[in-house]
Amino acid sequence: MDVTVVLIILICYLTGIISIGLLTKKKSRTTDGFFLANRSIGWKSLTATITATTIGGSATIVAGGRIYSLGLPGLWYDIGGAIGLIILGLFLAKKIRKTSRITLPDITGSLYDGNVRYASAVLILITEIAWIALLIQSSSMILSTIFPIDYIAILLITSIIFITYTLIGGQYAVVYTDIIQFLIMVIGICILAAPLLLLKALPYLDTLPSSHLQFPVNQNLPLLSITSIFFMMFLPHVVGPDIYSKILSSKNTYHARIGTILAGLFKILFAFSIGVIALAATVLPSVQESITNPYQAIPLAISTVHPFIAGILLAAFLATMMSTADSCLLSAGTILSVDIIKNNKVITSQLGILIIGFFALLLAIYYSLLGTILDTLQLAYTVFTAGLTVPVLFGFYKEKTKATAKGALLSLILGGGSSLIFLQIEPISDYAVLIGLLVSVVPLVVFRNGKEKK
Repeated sequence: MDVTVVLIILICYLTGIISIGLLTKKKSRTTDGFFLANRSIGWKSLTATITATTIGGSATIVAGGRIYSLGLPGLWYDIGGAIGLIILGLFLAKKIRKTSRITLPDITGSLYDGNVRYASAVLILITEIAWIALLIQSSSMILSTIFPIDYIAILLITSIIFITYTLIGGQYAVVYTDIIQFLIMVIGICILAAPLLLLKALPYLDTLPSSHLQFPVNQNLPLLSITSIFFMMFLPHVVGPDIYSKILSSKNTYHARIGTILAGLFKILFAFSIGVIALAATVLPSVQESITNPYQAIPLAISTVHPFIAGILLAAFLATMMSTADSCLLSAGTILSVDIIKNNKVITSQLGILIIGFFALLLAIYYSLLGTILDTLQLAYTVFTAGLTVPVLFGFYKEKTKATAKGALLSLILGGGSSLIFLQIEPISDYAVLIGLLVSVVPLVVFRNGKEKK
């Protein structure tokens, strides 16, 4: 492949994205502007930014690799999140926007107390580092497939790009770039990549293993595995710091609900597009000759098309990573500033973005040398899901659940801690999230209003 054409397209794309950050800098000088875009985001922009935020490394590189290896049930890595967004829009978006808070830990503090707020902030920061590391790895895997550059060097370059334009413009830059990235993603992934690669793969479809076409489960991913994957991806889309920051940035509850539901529907469209690309990669001879890692399936499939088209497609997939990474970085920087240091100044959040980005880079390097991209995903999603989602959901419905601050704090610690432990035990590591969720429910049930007094 002629990498010169691809490189020119990517440079133009990155220049445009950073320029948007510079143009929005004036709007982001105040804390409300930097953190929440002055709560001015309408449903169309909200749809684009939530979709772009939730289509990241897990929804493309990891999902594609799992579909390539295990078949169509790997779609649950995407479909679980899509259902989560629709549920969020239908039942919780209105509640979240009405709080008028700044962050997810800020909301947990209003639901319970300061101790729960602080503990949830710490847990979110840990998982945000892992999420950003996943995105750094995903972007680097795409770029390293095309460009003959040292993988660690690409990790470093990717991290610098992510951090730079998030620092510049805050939530305005994130939302505006997400709108452009959303359009690039739709054109590149859904309109170009999926149909082109399906046509390219048609002559070889008879070589596709029959188990790969079975859905919703198959012999590679039986029901218990699918259940674990579903909850691991579903709940962080119902309770998620980056998504909540978008909802809190919306104009009002109407825009919050519509934007979130539509984002869930778009996520389903992207899920099936990734499924088509991954199945094409499974049968294309040129991919089979080069692949050494299932998570190379998507970028290697892209490399089989014309260089100009490949450049557009690579920009689209890079857009999916950048649009998620900027949201994660901004959310983490805001939480560090607002909930941990308790200083709402923009400069404090920017310093937090630098710190979080640095540790995410270190984790990306660690897992690139000693693990896999799937390990990074499981770490982030498992600990967050088992630790925080259940206490938050119980808190939103306290009049029915009778949840207390003590129960929520223990749920957060025990759920997140137990899932992290079981994640290290190989025979049951794939089910660590289910075990952690069960553990997290117990304190919330035991320490309820009325029960503690008896």
